[in-house]
Amino acid sequence: MIDQHSRGARAKGRPGKQILMFVLSLALGAGGVYYSRQYIEDQVSYYKGQLDKTEPMVEVVVPNRAMVRGEVLLSSDLSVRQIPEKYADSNAVNGNNYEVAIGQRIDFDIDEGRPLLWAHLEGGLTPTFSGKVEDGLRAMTVRVDEINSISGFLQPKDKVDLFLSFGTGPGQQILPLIQRLNVIATGVQTLVDKSSGGSTRNFSTITVHVSPEDGQRITLAQQVGKLTAMLRNPDDESPVDESPMTVSQLLNQEKPAVKTTPKAASKPRAVAQKKPGIEFIIGGR
Repeated sequence: MIDQHSRGARAKGRPGKQILMFVLSLALGAGGVYYSRQYIEDQVSYYKGQLDKTEPMVEVVVPNRAMVRGEVLLSSDLSVRQIPEKYADSNAVNGNNYEVAIGQRIDFDIDEGRPLLWAHLEGGLTPTFSGKVEDGLRAMTVRVDEINSISGFLQPKDKVDLFLSFGTGPGQQILPLIQRLNVIATGVQTLVDKSSGGSTRNFSTITVHVSPEDGQRITLAQQVGKLTAMLRNPDDESPVDESPMTVSQLLNQEKPAVKTTPKAASKPRAVAQKKPGIEFIIGGR
């Protein structure tokens, strides 16, 4: 009897224990979910805070493709990337001075995306000027005075029209010689001076990109007359009238040619002939 009573008591207490274990499991599960979610949110906040931190960045130049020794650098081969300043090499070509590298030959093989260093280039920071001359063109230096240098404001990468004036006196005339010439140097300056603050510079020559034929024309023009450079907007491609202007046109004295028509031959005048008649003498005289 005692054993049966004990078994009954244990049987009655078993459902309560199961319910307690179930509730405890739910509580533990909910706690685990809560703390897991809290942990994840803390980690997200941490990494987000790391991304929000401002770190000094610098621009470096990298090749768009793998390049081999002896190739000439073109602007289309390069891109600008931003990297943390602490990882940038002090000898790297950056976004402010990369124009010096354009036209130079590389002295080492360079992988795509690797920062370009001045040590990779044959000329380094002081390249030869010939590397800036495009294939098929020539660089020609033309002597200019203060007027022809646009009062010292002319800069590399500007475009000019060259006009030739020749002759003396009333026969003097001026005409366009070559249009839309690219200036690649003013004096010894080959880069745009962005720090001049609008101040004028002194130089007596400009160097322009010309074809071999145009180079011959300029050489001959300097011997027969005077060259004048006129600055044009870099986006202006409109042609200039190639008709020469004379002194008479300048002074508005040129008269239009008068057409002459041949005069009609004049008819000979009819000579009145005296008819034969009788002569009368009156008064005996």
